[in-house]
Amino acid sequence: MNKKKRILWALTFTAAVALTVIATGCSKAADQASSTSEQKVKTLLVGTSGGPKPYVYVDQNNNLDGYDIAVWTEIDKLLPQYDIQFEKTEFPSIFAGIDSGRYQIGANNITKKPEREEKYLFGNEYYYFNRTVVVVKKGRTDIASINDLSGKTIPISPGGGFEQLFVEQFNKEHPDKEIKPAYTDQDQIKTYQDIANGAADFTFAEKVMLRDIEKEYGIALDTVELPKEEIEKIQNPKAYFIFSKTGDGPAIRDAFDGALRTLLDNGKLKELSIQYLGADYTR
Repeated sequence: MNKKKRILWALTFTAAVALTVIATGCSKAADQASSTSEQKVKTLLVGTSGGPKPYVYVDQNNNLDGYDIAVWTEIDKLLPQYDIQFEKTEFPSIFAGIDSGRYQIGANNITKKPEREEKYLFGNEYYYFNRTVVVVKKGRTDIASINDLSGKTIPISPGGGFEQLFVEQFNKEHPDKEIKPAYTDQDQIKTYQDIANGAADFTFAEKVMLRDIEKEYGIALDTVELPKEEIEKIQNPKAYFIFSKTGDGPAIRDAFDGALRTLLDNGKLKELSIQYLGADYTR
């Protein structure tokens, strides 16, 4: 091999080695970038009680379904930095799970209460507005608003529920027009039956939850629709997702607020509400 050929071969070999090193480096960089990207996907575990239907329930395939779950599934699509998973638990364990760090989010038609707001971070965006209605006997027409409830009887479970709190506050503000509470430990179906047969005058209920009562139990009832301002006097009607106040909680909350606003703006939240709840309960 003459000198010119030896120089040419050396240059070619050097160039080939250089290209191999560059290619190998690029490959490693790509692998590292891919690995870094995968590491950035954070798994979030949502605690939910699995009831009541139609908000959350276990379907025939033993999978969680319902309005809350559908909303989270859509949020998951909008936030590629998170992988959202669900776990069924008892309702009180949702809060205990956030306390312990097991759950990053709680989702179960949760409304604001002062004691909850002290411990947990609520979303700035709510995803459901509970259309509370007055439940009365079929054909009854003398109750058209909360102002017509004076002197009427309502069965109440003495456990500090919203019905009890509303009636006690109403009676404090209207001592000459008090509602008559009948404290009882009976279940809600018995209350509906008492109203249907005239043993009690009324109760409050979520409109969504009443859809199947007449069909399932054969109880004939009417409902009185209330304006938003009256609903808000009875109970806090807005449902939120809750997060931890510490660690990544605020950042996760902010991301989900943004996703919820997107679902509101593009009409997807309304679509899911109609699909699962039978009407638009988003606002």
